[in-house]
Amino acid sequence: MLNEDFLGRIAIIFAMTVLATSGAIPLFLYFRQDASVISLAIVTQLASTVFLLLQLVMTIARLPPKGTAQGIEPRVASVAGTFMILLALSLTPALQNEAAQVTALCLVLIGTTSSIFCLYWLGRSFSLMATARRLVTTGPYSIVRHPLYICEGVFVLGMILSHFSALMVALGTVQFLLQYRRARNEEGILRQTFPEYDAYARRVPMLFPRFRRVVPAPGQ
Repeated sequence: MLNEDFLGRIAIIFAMTVLATSGAIPLFLYFRQDASVISLAIVTQLASTVFLLLQLVMTIARLPPKGTAQGIEPRVASVAGTFMILLALSLTPALQNEAAQVTALCLVLIGTTSSIFCLYWLGRSFSLMATARRLVTTGPYSIVRHPLYICEGVFVLGMILSHFSALMVALGTVQFLLQYRRARNEEGILRQTFPEYDAYARRVPMLFPRFRRVVPAPGQ
């Protein structure tokens, strides 16, 4: 019988291939016209396509799982937390305000490019589901325990601003709550799988970096 990790991998590969292709086709048509001006929207679309392609590659090459969160809630939170923003975009029209759109594009670009960096650092440990593959504690993961979710949060803020409405704010709030649940579910399975996770969690904050300087104790 095919196991859950294999089926999940196939589903993610299919979804990311469709999304990356839908983003790459407009880029191909744009550059085929020998456009001399590269707009902020094109750069943002290019970054989004690279991010989707990197997710595809990391999913194909990911390490085998050492532990997976049990129950339906972690799976629902993972899937809904990943694709909720797409539902929100399909239900809300874009805001007709140039300044808001430029600001939104900047947030989306910052969120996407920083997500690419975090995903590259996470490497073959990447998974949409709450799964323990390898404990990554260096690079951006030495600053906060869930840097990828922080970066994706900046992206979502850009999407909320771009399609600003009461419905978009509500769906965006749901998105943030789902991402928080995903983070908690991941921490649960990481603690079960890696004994050293507790020490890592005491040393590194969950979502918000510590900017205060640590003052040595007397005599140290």
